Amino acid sequence: MASNNNDKESLEPSNSILGVAARDIKRLQAIFLIIARHGFGELFLRSSIGKIFFSQVKVEGQSERWRDQPAATRFRRLLEDLGPTYIKFGQIMSMRPDIMPASYITALEGLQDQTPPVPFEAIQVVVERSLGKPLSELFAEFSREPLATASIAQTHRAVTRNGESVIVKVQRPMIEQTMRGDLDLLFMLTKALEVSIEEMRLLAPSEIVAEFEIALLRELDFTEELANLETARELLDPERKVVVPKPYPELSSHQVLTMEFFAGRSLRRIVPQSPEAKHAVTEILHAACKQVLIDGFFHGDPHAGNILINDEGMICMIDLGLVGQLRDDQRADIVTLIIAAISRDAGTIARVFLRMGTPMKRINLSEFKAEITRILDRYLNVNRVQDFRSQELADEFVSAAQRFQIKLAPEYSVLTKASLTIEGLIRNLYPDINALDIAQPYIQRLMAERLSPGTLLKDSLASVTGLSSMLKQLPTQLDQILHDAESGNLQVRALNPQLENLPQVLHHLGSRMALAAFAVSMTMVAVILIAVRSPERQLDLLIGASLVAALFAWFILFGWHFVRIGQPYRARSLLQFFRR
Repeated sequence: MASNNNDKESLEPSNSILGVAARDIKRLQAIFLIIARHGFGELFLRSSIGKIFFSQVKVEGQSERWRDQPAATRFRRLLEDLGPTYIKFGQIMSMRPDIMPASYITALEGLQDQTPPVPFEAIQVVVERSLGKPLSELFAEFSREPLATASIAQTHRAVTRNGESVIVKVQRPMIEQTMRGDLDLLFMLTKALEVSIEEMRLLAPSEIVAEFEIALLRELDFTEELANLETARELLDPERKVVVPKPYPELSSHQVLTMEFFAGRSLRRIVPQSPEAKHAVTEILHAACKQVLIDGFFHGDPHAGNILINDEGMICMIDLGLVGQLRDDQRADIVTLIIAAISRDAGTIARVFLRMGTPMKRINLSEFKAEITRILDRYLNVNRVQDFRSQELADEFVSAAQRFQIKLAPEYSVLTKASLTIEGLIRNLYPDINALDIAQPYIQRLMAERLSPGTLLKDSLASVTGLSSMLKQLPTQLDQILHDAESGNLQVRALNPQLENLPQVLHHLGSRMALAAFAVSMTMVAVILIAVRSPERQLDLLIGASLVAALFAWFILFGWHFVRIGQPYRARSLLQFFRR
């Protein structure tokens, strides 16, 4: 694949957060002013960093026009005003119903990615630098006017040297450096909230930013999308009228992606309830069922703008920057959930739900099953697709998972969002389609694979191998336990969670008191030496050393107070704040 060292250099780790903040303190202040104007400044000022740096900042034009708007709407407009990085953050967060409330999900879905086009000369520089050749040697034709623009890239029509019509997706100049800087600032803001506000520590927004950073950096690397295109093309069903654009690796790089041009129109331009709409919905459902249930590789954002149709009825899925992937066991769990939901088997749903997620505490299974039964009775007693409220059903299941503290895997969040997007397409284009009839062959195929003799034999052998290994180790482990009991090395200790950290707390408290005494004594020594200093300045070196020691001790105490208020100091927390 054609590329040069410039692409790799842009992937190097960024500097420390302190360095970024020092270079871009104006940007940090601008972010705070925008936050305050939209009515969220009070939350930020509750943090120690906000009090230190922004308590005296004057906010003009403060959220008068947004005062009557819901918080979710103000949050969406806040992200739009903050710029491309934060818009992308909002778009990705709209796919996380396990984190964001339903009202915020709805508001974030309306984020507008309005970015002015980049001049052609700048685009030409990016293409030539990234691919290592002049534009005239790479393409026979290259349109100066962009076909579409977005926060990360813009697309142009072009013709290859072989005469093939293509679309060239070009990354905006310096967008990666800009977004990395914004990510550092965003991480710093969330970390400041975490270390100062108890509620924020429970939500752990810095972990959300870390997940967002991984997703955004993947989207900034066009080789990821190229690989997704190649994988999706390999998994296409030749009997269905669904295609994916062919990528051109020789004309692609980290910042440039070239793919074949599909002469079609967006699904938004289809007449609802028409034969064309029925055909499009049928093909999309077939493709989605195969991708999720058979391949375990699916389009993560299949909205109407990312699906094209031509006059021959061929469907083309574009923009595969975001995809979802499911393991074999995860696909099997999804089928089990579908069957259990149809049969109203709350017990099976509860067990599968616990297997799909990570319980953060002991779960009362009786209460969990009762909650699932209530949800099923409320939302599955419908006879028509139009009456089925899938968004509310998904929200109820997510709320139940949060209430019982079950942390779902991120893959299911992408799947939930993609499923709801396709369900919205069905409602708008052809709601009378029978989705279960289309999904049934794929469910049967997956069940047949699970129950085939080869699969059952493979699973049985794996279970027997694991059991055999455990039985072989059991005598040795029992012998060790008996030996420890006989020799007096087997200890039984009762743990009290409230007293478990008491020695550590006392140790840190003693360290703070000792350091405070040292800081006070060094300060007094410096003051006394300055008072008795002779004109010959014989004590200047000692005075300087005392001042440095005092300042260093006060700085450490300051960090203890503002980084971990009311909690034992941990060096790891301070290091995580300053470096990622």
